[in-house]
Amino acid sequence: MEPRSQSSSASGGAGFAGAAAVMQAVETETLILYHTDLRGQWPAAAARALAKRLPYQRRLAVSANSAAARASLAGIALALRALTRLLGRGVDAGELKFAAGAKPRLRGARADAQADFSISHSDCWVACAALAHGRVGLDLEMGRAARVREWVLREALLKARGEGLRALAGLHDLEVDGTQLRSRGEQWHFERPGQFSGASACIVSSRKPARIEAHALPLSALFAP
Repeated sequence: MEPRSQSSSASGGAGFAGAAAVMQAVETETLILYHTDLRGQWPAAAARALAKRLPYQRRLAVSANSAAARASLAGIALALRALTRLLGRGVDAGELKFAAGAKPRLRGARADAQADFSISHSDCWVACAALAHGRVGLDLEMGRAARVREWVLREALLKARGEGLRALAGLHDLEVDGTQLRSRGEQWHFERPGQFSGASACIVSSRKPARIEAHALPLSALFAP
């Protein structure tokens, strides 16, 4: 209902001030990037403890003793770290939602649900990028050739949109200018983090973050509380 009295008008002013504060926070927020190198001794017991806290279907998916299962579980651990850092509170595995054909999401309070994150892995590298507001997509692939760099840019955009690889054919209209790209009438920002030796990585976000805060996490600490 619209405010009618003079006192309500003052309240509306406070609302505008609050909205301005939120916009300022969005414009100056940090993008969080956590990553790990899977080469080394796998912390099996700690990994199993994390898996037990996942929703049933996801727990089954990461229960196999395979490189893919380990990378997937490591990605979840990195997501929990990134979201904890981003939101300033502990985030548990049970708060993550895994829907078929979609990237993982965060359940919970409305403010927390605005946070977006994206996980990617290739060979020994696993990473997760998280943003408090807006949309974010991360892709990581081994190789440094131009075609690989082009691929990670496009796939990171699809992940930011929440789309699968089947939508790749619809990216013919992609326009790139510096670190900005435009597709389907939407403007995006992208960064190419250089933390991954022998690999190409790209982070696409719906707005340009003030900075990227990167954290390398060793395997020994990956599943620590």
